[in-house]
Amino acid sequence: MAGIRRVLVTGAHGFIGSHLAAALLDRGYQVSILRREGSDLRRIGHLLDRITPLTADLRDPEQVQRAVRTASPDAILHLAAYYAVEHTPDQVSIMVDTNVKGAVALLDAARTVEIPLFVNTSTCTVYRERETPRAEADPVGPQNLYDLTKLQAEEACRFFRDRFSVPSVTLRIFPPYGPGDNERRLIPSVIRKLLAGESPALTTGMQRWDFVHVRDIVAAYLAVLSSPEQALHGGVFNVATGDPKTVREVVEQVRTLLGSGTELRWGAVPHRRNEIWLNSGNPEKIRTMLGWEPRVSPEEGLQETVTWFRDHPRKPGGTG
Repeated sequence: MAGIRRVLVTGAHGFIGSHLAAALLDRGYQVSILRREGSDLRRIGHLLDRITPLTADLRDPEQVQRAVRTASPDAILHLAAYYAVEHTPDQVSIMVDTNVKGAVALLDAARTVEIPLFVNTSTCTVYRERETPRAEADPVGPQNLYDLTKLQAEEACRFFRDRFSVPSVTLRIFPPYGPGDNERRLIPSVIRKLLAGESPALTTGMQRWDFVHVRDIVAAYLAVLSSPEQALHGGVFNVATGDPKTVREVVEQVRTLLGSGTELRWGAVPHRRNEIWLNSGNPEKIRTMLGWEPRVSPEEGLQETVTWFRDHPRKPGGTG
């Protein structure tokens, strides 16, 4: 496979996607992004003069085809998704249309334009619950509708690979965190509340999660682009540290870094019915095949995250 220089990124205005777009530009890639009309591009506003934005709704296959033809990339990095932990009835259609039909539309465009590499983003929670870190060959068992749609997108990748020879790789991302993270997630939510002097309501905090810093996640995408033949041979990779921490441990460390004496209300929130007590992945495959390793320590990563949120106070009426 010839060297990859031109990339098309979906979801570039999101948390991971914005970090990825910046890293790609810093390494000399030509970057196009796919965005819906009216998308909030604040996260990548400082990059807009260096990228090519293309407008298309993933739910419209004709728009997707036109955008992919215009970009004519060497690789598509697909990060866009509609996310909800526990969906409501009005979210079903948009989640399925975006996460499943959108992936199919992109894969079909990759087929017709003959894109050399398609990198799909999936989630660690497609795995069935177990008491040891998950390996890629372990059984799957989606925990919610979002996970089900991501698993269906993985199946679409396999179908297009086997039926139409569309070369695809899937990265299963374990819990991400870092500067600019979505505030609905645990770590930034706790940081914001403690900065405001509020007492966070939490579960027991005994869950053990494999938190992965966004710089390490970005490095996984870059490793795929650097070794596409190896990546295609592997197919599916965990992006995980293999070293889970309890939620309680992480939150206590955040409070220490903030120098906060605010009470943490452990046990104030009931556990979800489908609570995942160990959410950790075995990174051996990606380490062996692509040379990827997590390099950001929990101490460094949490300090960097706390500093970012302290330096970026929430705007009145906004989320960050």
